[in-house]
Amino acid sequence: MLQPNEIEFIANNGHRSPSAIALDARKFPELEIKKLAHQIQARQKLATKLPSWVAEKKVFFPASISLEQSSSESTAKYKASLVSGRLIDITGGMGVDTWAFAQTCAQVTYVEMQEELAAITKYNHEVLGVKNIAHFAKNGLEALNEVEIDWIYVDPARRNALGEKVILFRDCQPNVLDVIAQHPTKKILIKTSPVLDISRAVHELGGVSQVYVVSTKQEVKELLFVKAGNESLDPKITIIEEGQTIFEGTQMVERNAENLIGSLKRYVYEAHPGVMKAGFFKSVQRNGLVQLGQHTHLYCSESLLKDFPGKIYEVIESGPVQANWLSVNQANISTRNFPMSPEALRKMLKLKDGGAYTLFGIQNSSQKNELILTKKITFAD
Repeated sequence: MLQPNEIEFIANNGHRSPSAIALDARKFPELEIKKLAHQIQARQKLATKLPSWVAEKKVFFPASISLEQSSSESTAKYKASLVSGRLIDITGGMGVDTWAFAQTCAQVTYVEMQEELAAITKYNHEVLGVKNIAHFAKNGLEALNEVEIDWIYVDPARRNALGEKVILFRDCQPNVLDVIAQHPTKKILIKTSPVLDISRAVHELGGVSQVYVVSTKQEVKELLFVKAGNESLDPKITIIEEGQTIFEGTQMVERNAENLIGSLKRYVYEAHPGVMKAGFFKSVQRNGLVQLGQHTHLYCSESLLKDFPGKIYEVIESGPVQANWLSVNQANISTRNFPMSPEALRKMLKLKDGGAYTLFGIQNSSQKNELILTKKITFAD
């Protein structure tokens, strides 16, 4: 995929802008500069997402769409921690997940319909030193009947044959429901984008064993649904941040939980995005936490709760929606159940962006609009 002189060029120019490199094409008539500019751009973009791949000079990165759709190393390795034995990845793509599965499974089968992408992935896996992956360029559903497996992994494309976005599993490519119906005794791990509605997905799948909301750097990256026996329409939902469990619960417990609402206290808590994605607005109210408003989804307490799954702030001051009481001229702004956007509120208050403080605009427990000036609390590891 990459010749020695191409690898040398990438190494020598990896710090440069790909557009600037493209302008120098005439200086290097013996090289395919467009190809190398793409490789350099990919390495720059993926330095944090795929550090092990970027560190290997011979790795060849495919088209941009595959790079955007691929898992990160951290999320791939978390998925790999959930499986073992013999696994088939029927939607192989760029092969990052397959690479991770090979580190925990005895044997992995990679299947990808696009022949060129399948060839690139096979080359990269060899460059990365992975030896327990069998590669096939074919239809993943057909391959399911040709190998002995314990686990099926599927990351369905959420577009139909016409390229239109879809929201149901039965409309995806491949149809996950067909996979389940044809292989009811196999364990299945399904990855989806974070926009999917968890409750609807669980019901469409006929119940699942477990749901994982996987996050990196406080951002939900993907949802995982596991069918491995003992399926339930009310499975445990586990929130993962950087590979660690930070919260878990069920939707039944959430529905039956009491929503405690109260007035502002010394500390304000902003739940992790994964907790919010799972809809655990009431379940997260443990250890005496109260919510600042019926639909505000910010919480507070008089004593500090260090184990809260999210960000914690200390209240500096609070008051009505006007600037004359604020003691700062710069702050980050966040609004919750509030009639103004952060941008509109910033303009009205004439505040600079950024800095050490966060200003929350909320509807409080008395259903009145209120501003709360806070400072984030950080804890030493």
